[in-house]
Amino acid sequence: MGIYDRDYLREEDDRQPYRFGGGQRMIVTNLVLVTVAVFVIDALTPATPDKKGRFLSELLALDADVYRHPWNLWQLLSYGFAHSPLGMPGGIWHVGLNMLLLWMFGRVIEPRIGRVEFLLFYLLAIIFAGVVWVVAVNAGALVAGVETGRLQVIGASGAVTAVFILFVLYYPRQTVYLWGLLAVPAWLIGALIVGQDLLRAVVASEESHVAWQAHLAGAAFAFLYFRFRWNFSRALLRGGRWDWSRLRRRPRLRVHDPEDDANNLEQQADRLLAKVHNEGEQSLTARERRVLEQYSRHMRRKRRS
Repeated sequence: MGIYDRDYLREEDDRQPYRFGGGQRMIVTNLVLVTVAVFVIDALTPATPDKKGRFLSELLALDADVYRHPWNLWQLLSYGFAHSPLGMPGGIWHVGLNMLLLWMFGRVIEPRIGRVEFLLFYLLAIIFAGVVWVVAVNAGALVAGVETGRLQVIGASGAVTAVFILFVLYYPRQTVYLWGLLAVPAWLIGALIVGQDLLRAVVASEESHVAWQAHLAGAAFAFLYFRFRWNFSRALLRGGRWDWSRLRRRPRLRVHDPEDDANNLEQQADRLLAKVHNEGEQSLTARERRVLEQYSRHMRRKRRS
């Protein structure tokens, strides 16, 4: 299989997004579909006794006192797939805006870091944002000398913020259309989002329905991921335990001189393209990128000859 059977190094006028695995549906699309399905099912479940929510979203919500009930730690992940029910504050806008942003920016990030890595990044961002929210809420209650009560949080906002901030870090000068009209650089929107949540942290009131702690946690998670070049899919299981030493380590593949043998070069290109599919474009070393570029030029010359 040659390089032109893949969608990695095509002609420059091919502006279609990368599609690996023969049209395989993107992970970000699956995440959106699952979240919307949960929202629809929740709308069909009975209302809670206090009429302030519905059964499914109430069940999936993350409780502020979850640390007292370790058997409910699964809530650290489930809350990210539940949103405000119909008829409640936020309603369809809560899930609608979150999923729109996730789909818009996730489909740019996923091809860059890889399918498995994107899924891990998103799920771990949900957990990280949930942990930070629990700690922040309980710390605030402790300082104020009050009880957290039946405080809960739902929504993917923390993880969606992480995806968007990672987009900003990768493409800070990319033009984004605010409300579909105003063209602004991505870094400016990122700064406004973080600034808005920092302002909420200063003037937050008990009546606020926005979990700004989770938003800031998502932004911090994306920054740490970008700054330290984490790669969760490399933390491979060895002997039943995570090998954290591989979190950042990049494999040093030994590749032959691409001009030695055209057949060998094609095999190397296929292996590297499979690596892009599994681990994302950023997993390639500078030498591996040069191999793919040289092979791309080789195939162009071969077609013209």
